[in-house]
Amino acid sequence: MDTTADAPQSARSRRSTRPDPAEVWAPLAGLADAAAQGGTSGAVAITRGFDRNSRLRAKALRDLLEERGVAAIEITPAVGSERLLADSEITSVVNLIGAGSWQPYRLAAKLRAPLLAVRGDETGGPESRDVIGVTASEDRRDVALSHVAVRPETEGQGSLIVTADGEPVSVPGGSAAITLHEQRLEVRLAGPDFAEQTFAATEVQVETADAPHRLVRDELPIADFEGALTFTAEPGALTVRPV
Repeated sequence: MDTTADAPQSARSRRSTRPDPAEVWAPLAGLADAAAQGGTSGAVAITRGFDRNSRLRAKALRDLLEERGVAAIEITPAVGSERLLADSEITSVVNLIGAGSWQPYRLAAKLRAPLLAVRGDETGGPESRDVIGVTASEDRRDVALSHVAVRPETEGQGSLIVTADGEPVSVPGGSAAITLHEQRLEVRLAGPDFAEQTFAATEVQVETADAPHRLVRDELPIADFEGALTFTAEPGALTVRPV
């Protein structure tokens, strides 16, 4: 029996039953429209979790962006995932993880791209937030959302040399904690044989000596750290746009 005449109709049937990506989750269409406003020359970073719902929503959003002629790259909290963005110009970051995760916010600030968030995760209108720029001696820039700290691996060992406004301060066996206050850095130095000291600055360099130290960013230990880091107040560097 010749069935060639039925093949196009079957294909059309399969296409017609493909779910509309906008129906996967109500906020997706608005997120896609907002992301497309950034133009089609770059790509949109979609931050998602590992659960099935998050994967389905990210896939649907990618399809919606493709319909609008916009490329998209999915990013997860997995170590090394951000390397997927290395050769791309990112026009915006979409948060599909939720307000409970710092990763989408930090990524957007690091890339200097607006963060598009679901209204409900974020209230109010668009707003700019201050962040802390973290730069290594090789000029690699990272970002902390609220605070960083440099602490000795073994309490009381090693030392820090903290320089602000050209004035170095040695902190034997101590630690440095840096937060944001009124668009400036608030730096707190403490150590077993060092009188606690707090001061404000727009930029500060912290250099370790004599023992391994650990860098902590937004309460998350990042890595063993030896060398120098420069911390800079970056007013308004993170833009959050509820959609």
